[in-house]
Amino acid sequence: MKKSFVVILGLTLCLCLSACSGQITPQTSAQPNTNQEQSDVITDDASSSDRTQTGIVGNETAASSETEEETMERKLKLIIDGQEISITLYNTPTANALYDMLPLDLTFEDFNGVEKISYLTDELPTEDEPDGCDPDVGDFCLYAPWGNLSIFYQDFRYSNSLIKLGHIDSGMDIISSRNEDFSAILEKVE
Repeated sequence: MKKSFVVILGLTLCLCLSACSGQITPQTSAQPNTNQEQSDVITDDASSSDRTQTGIVGNETAASSETEEETMERKLKLIIDGQEISITLYNTPTANALYDMLPLDLTFEDFNGVEKISYLTDELPTEDEPDGCDPDVGDFCLYAPWGNLSIFYQDFRYSNSLIKLGHIDSGMDIISSRNEDFSAILEKVE
């Protein structure tokens, strides 16, 4: 009798676990762990419409997080001889550190006919950033080993230690038309 009870209990437990295994989703920063979501997932007698509802809540949460990240992006302007270049600064640790340093007086020079670079006096933190990137025209980056800002006016190959900070929204023609070194002011758009 005890063996039968243990076998039935074991089979019931296995069935419950296998039924729930497809319902539990790993939590990420884009999916906050709330009590309501847990109760929807863990309930054994949840109907398929309840399971679909949980998926919708998860998708709305992810969309909400993406919207929050977009609103965390900040606008900068690079002023060259009275002309303004609009820049969107990404929400990354390195970009946030740059934002805290503003305003900055910078001197840009051409590098390899591909980018305009300016050296920073203070080092930016690069922890938790990607190992490199493949810059496109208009990318605003930091080259970590040299500590310089880069504005790419030509497409370039993947480069180790290159960190995207943001993107030029308008005014690329002002930058790409410069043949000589130029001074600029980088500041926040308030």
